[in-house]
Amino acid sequence: MRHGLMSARCAALVALLVGSVACSSGATGSRGLAANALGPPLATPAAVGEWVHEKTGECTEVQPRTMAEFDEFVGPLRSRLYAPYVVEWGTCRVGPYERLGLVIFQREKLADLQRAWQGARSTGEVADDPDFGFGNGFALSGTVGLEALGLHHLRCTPVTPEEQVAHTIAAEAEGCVYAQREGHHH
Repeated sequence: MRHGLMSARCAALVALLVGSVACSSGATGSRGLAANALGPPLATPAAVGEWVHEKTGECTEVQPRTMAEFDEFVGPLRSRLYAPYVVEWGTCRVGPYERLGLVIFQREKLADLQRAWQGARSTGEVADDPDFGFGNGFALSGTVGLEALGLHHLRCTPVTPEEQVAHTIAAEAEGCVYAQREGHHH
């Protein structure tokens, strides 16, 4: 009797595992939400500010910002590329930045953001990759010191062998990766 119960439980577990694999993003051909590999999901500028404060001791006061201010903050070209995918944003002070941008993205549209960036590169509108440090569903606007926070750079250009990259994680769009420089992974 006990052996039969154990076999039934094992069969149920196997069925559950097979079903979950069949419904996973890998089985359907979708790349899934790669940002999940970048740490805890943070969904508000206040939550990002708390996370930054825990890591740096700074960012004590998050100021909510408007999308008009976002356009001024990142410039019209970058705003055109980022803004359609931004849920909300705010700023706080973290040295050396007087106003560090705390940007929340629409998680389900990260692949669209990456494809938009790839398109802008292919037409020559932009010559480089996004200049934010990315976490799980959010980004910080700075470029200096973000690796120390465990953030990654979104790369939609190939990483060359001479670059000192510790590791990469495939991003949501084909041809893009989240990359972290050597010596700074979390």
